[in-house]
Amino acid sequence: MITQLHTLKQKAHALNTEIYALYLSYRDNRVKWYARTLVAFAIGYAISPIDLVPDLVAVFGFLDDVLVVALSFHFSYHLVSKNVVGQAKIQAFEILNNSPASITAAAYRIIGYAWMLALAIVLVLLYKFTTLTFF
Repeated sequence: MITQLHTLKQKAHALNTEIYALYLSYRDNRVKWYARTLVAFAIGYAISPIDLVPDLVAVFGFLDDVLVVALSFHFSYHLVSKNVVGQAKIQAFEILNNSPASITAAAYRIIGYAWMLALAIVLVLLYKFTTLTFF
């Protein structure tokens, strides 16, 4: 039981390292704009609590998460050069082994800011629609 838990923790840490390496490669200037767009979508969908299909739907709720994240990561790795990804993996491994709490806190801040931006847009649109006069 303890070895299975240890293996699960190692796989979770490896996945976090892969996601952060993809983020670091996104920031590299050698990556094309369309690859950056796909990487941003992949990372955003992976860490965002918003889904295309809600998780309450029996099978399809989790299946869309797996498919969208796996396919976007797969295509992202193929669009970004191997040299950039390799350097980003090394850098991500070094950073995550030194301070994992700061990376997690930054990710939660990004998600929080995205939710606040979405809420502000909804409030502005709601204000605009409620103050329209129909003469």
